[in-house]
Amino acid sequence: MSAAGKLIGYEEVVPRDLHFQLNTETVERHWFNGDPWTTHWMNAILSAVPDGERWVMNSARAQLDNLHDPEVRQAAINFCRQERIHAREHDEMNAACVAHGIPVDKVEAVFTKLRTGLQSGLSNDMQSSIAAAFEHFTAVISSVMLENPEMFDKTHPELRAMLFWHFVEETEHKGVSFDVFVAASGGGVTSYAKRVYGMALATVVGLPLMVGNQAYLLYRDKQLTNWRSALKMSKVLFGKPGILASIFKSHYVPYFMPDFHPWDDDNREVIHVWKREYEKTEDTHKAFDALMARQRKRRVKAVANSPRLAIQTA
Repeated sequence: MSAAGKLIGYEEVVPRDLHFQLNTETVERHWFNGDPWTTHWMNAILSAVPDGERWVMNSARAQLDNLHDPEVRQAAINFCRQERIHAREHDEMNAACVAHGIPVDKVEAVFTKLRTGLQSGLSNDMQSSIAAAFEHFTAVISSVMLENPEMFDKTHPELRAMLFWHFVEETEHKGVSFDVFVAASGGGVTSYAKRVYGMALATVVGLPLMVGNQAYLLYRDKQLTNWRSALKMSKVLFGKPGILASIFKSHYVPYFMPDFHPWDDDNREVIHVWKREYEKTEDTHKAFDALMARQRKRRVKAVANSPRLAIQTA
């Protein structure tokens, strides 16, 4: 585990007790730019956030007495504070979806049933290992979203503000569950084996659950045969920005390397754009706008540096 990686993570973790107005007006039926398939892909993941956040939070709490490094212990406490608030806000988002007739409560119940089964048969170390794996997935998804805020240009501003606050904080604490697991399990070969097994379990459980839950939500929403929407989603997941492609192409295999640490991918620059604006204005909407401004500047720079443009102006 990289000492530099630990220092990055601990410096960044800042709990913010924010409340958002999440209701049927701000959380529309197809809230992700009006597209059913992409919305329900996200719903299949986000619906489990309240129970999932409380699980990873409790797995960290269960290890506090095994964390002898005060920095690791404090990071775990701040991580729990962040996750508690995330769970609360996503409870509100789920309630809005249910009010639209989208049964995300049923989806969360399936996750809860699987989670309780895993908890009953796994040690604290293995639960910490699975928590680290799930946190890695959420950090990578958050990273892709933060780098492509324009994907949410038609999402209601209040929901968008909540989601990007969440993406920022998931990035801030992306190394904490990992560090808690390594510190509590003692490191070494045994710890590494548990880490690999935890990611394998998270993959085997998480991917089929995501696909099945999305299919169920699409069926209940009478959108299962909306192939145009399916094509839009496939572009988002595997084309540009390629959320799933990014996970499995660049971030999945490295997790299995013995010297891996989540902060090997140092993406502090993008969250600092959001954080600087929020610290200045205390406005999550303006913080999102700062990310959009950053993206526009990057596009202008990319066009200016394009070889095609250089040929045309030669």
